[in-house]
Amino acid sequence: MAEGSNNNGLYFIVGGIVVVVALLFFFMSGGDVDTAADAPASEETNVTIDAAPEAPVTDAAPADAAPADAGTEPASN
Repeated sequence: MAEGSNNNGLYFIVGGIVVVVALLFFFMSGGDVDTAADAPASEETNVTIDAAPEAPVTDAAPADAAPADAGTEPASN
């Protein structure tokens, strides 16, 4: 009678692994198992992608570079 009692821990661990795998499958499939069954097979989906509008061209003056200090020498290391 004591021979079968050693496997209770093993059954508990295997049952826990089965539950974890089932939960992972449920969440990885998007949480909704019947998604493919709800869509009609004969209906087509058309997707149209419009081109992004181009930015307007403006005549802007170029930025002036900051003048270098003529009175200082470069730092020496």
